[in-house]
Amino acid sequence: MNYNINDKLPFKQWILFSTQLMLAVVVATILIANICGTSVSAALVGAGLSTIVYLLATGFASPMFISSSGAFVAPVIAALTAGGYSGAAFGGLVSCIIYCIFGFVFSHISVKNIYKVFPKALIGAITCVIGINLMPFCTTYAQIGGEPEMLGVFVALITMFSIAAISHYAKGISRILPFLLGTLIGYAVSIVLTLMGYPIIDFSVFNINSFFAIPDFAFFSLGGLSASAMISIAVVYGAYTISAMMECLSDHAALGGIIGTDLYQKPGLNKIFFGTGIANLVNGCVSGLGSCSYGEGVATVGFSKNASTRVTLGAALMLILLGFCAPIQAFIASIPSCVFCGSALILYGYIACSGIKMLQQVDLNVQKNLVITSAVLSLGISGLVFGGLTIRFSATALALIIGVILNFILKEA
Repeated sequence: MNYNINDKLPFKQWILFSTQLMLAVVVATILIANICGTSVSAALVGAGLSTIVYLLATGFASPMFISSSGAFVAPVIAALTAGGYSGAAFGGLVSCIIYCIFGFVFSHISVKNIYKVFPKALIGAITCVIGINLMPFCTTYAQIGGEPEMLGVFVALITMFSIAAISHYAKGISRILPFLLGTLIGYAVSIVLTLMGYPIIDFSVFNINSFFAIPDFAFFSLGGLSASAMISIAVVYGAYTISAMMECLSDHAALGGIIGTDLYQKPGLNKIFFGTGIANLVNGCVSGLGSCSYGEGVATVGFSKNASTRVTLGAALMLILLGFCAPIQAFIASIPSCVFCGSALILYGYIACSGIKMLQQVDLNVQKNLVITSAVLSLGISGLVFGGLTIRFSATALALIIGVILNFILKEA
């Protein structure tokens, strides 16, 4: 790392690195809000506040970015249907309670015992799975106007090549800001193509009536909630929270491996779970959405070699500002998703490569390690899920659970 967790940065660099991280996480944040049918501006504020409460809970000892969770899309939609924003806020409370219970449990478990449950073979394979499962989103990002377009792929590749060239050939600070600079290059190319008659950028988003706008916060609409609705929401959120918790474990293991700091030990899994739980409560009340750790943030930290939590805080503050500032929202909205696709092509692959680097430390000649790695990769990448609408584990969560079970039942040779 050029900058470690507690390092301070010159103000100019702090702004640039924070902007780069913000751009890395903003697309998925907006996408989740659109899928769930909630306010985008409230989602931006909720993501920023979620990250801030996480940083406070972990004592600024983990540079993880927390934002709207794709793992909670199904329960959020179910909660909104059953009880509107009150249902979603109650779901956030349920998730918070479950995370805090596990946080309390891990307060009494040593790190050595944790690694007996999550060996390097399991963590490395799950990290690969996380990166690989994010890659299909690139197909959606490369679309223009919701339709697959070769021009979108072209812009994505231009952005990707720009990022690659900058990270390899540039000197000084430019070399560690490849995603920010690559995004600007991709945006410039998109402007030129739009002016040439290829409508990649929608300039109508700049038709705004005011500079300042108050988001449609979830807590504006809180009201009564029936007992039956509360029970159904609690069941759904309980199941999905356990699933999201598995991904939280793997994301922090991946981030710890990248930055060379054992996050399970410091700040500790207890604080990580407390922080993520409170983040879910805050985001549920602010935007109606669930919260989770972001792989895009993990990869950006690693690729830029900057683990300073001050940058994480800066990106969170920018998202909050973005939620209230209409012109900035318009600018971000005008950046075509195919530009962000160029960044994603490297970011998602970087996460998978981080898992491969971890697996290089594992002796795959040992049958137990080979079986665990093979099973986790197959389950996680296959897309198999377990459960239905009420209880459902994603492929990543299922792979992690099966990996833990295999680690227990297979004895050392």
